[in-house]
Amino acid sequence: MPEVEVVVAHQERATLRVGDVFLKIDADPGRTDVEVEAMTLAPVPTPEVLWRRPPVLALAALPGTALGRLGQPSTASPAAWAAAGAAARTLHDAPLPPWPGRSRDELTSPWTPVFTHDFDPYAPSCEVDVLRSRM
Repeated sequence: MPEVEVVVAHQERATLRVGDVFLKIDADPGRTDVEVEAMTLAPVPTPEVLWRRPPVLALAALPGTALGRLGQPSTASPAAWAAAGAAARTLHDAPLPPWPGRSRDELTSPWTPVFTHDFDPYAPSCEVDVLRSRM
């Protein structure tokens, strides 16, 4: 019997893996609608949607071998990493979905920080002082 693995969980969404199936449970069913639509437009392989019963979306695991596991060194070959990079570049170079929202230019426009400070890490009770007290 396959184990249930919690892939990610927070207040808005949880993703579970049970064998070769990922179950995404989302507080906002509209987000899973957008996710499914985005997957149909992606120029790279995406998981098969097995079924949808809001608030749950069931996705098939993609075939292949994982490049790595969190907290463990990767045993994947340089060729596997190069292929993953090529897929990421293909996705990055694809046109944005035709949905309302901010444009690519708005998302990448230069910005200026709105804060200034005269922070002194050596001032009493600042970083250096705190670090010294813990040594």
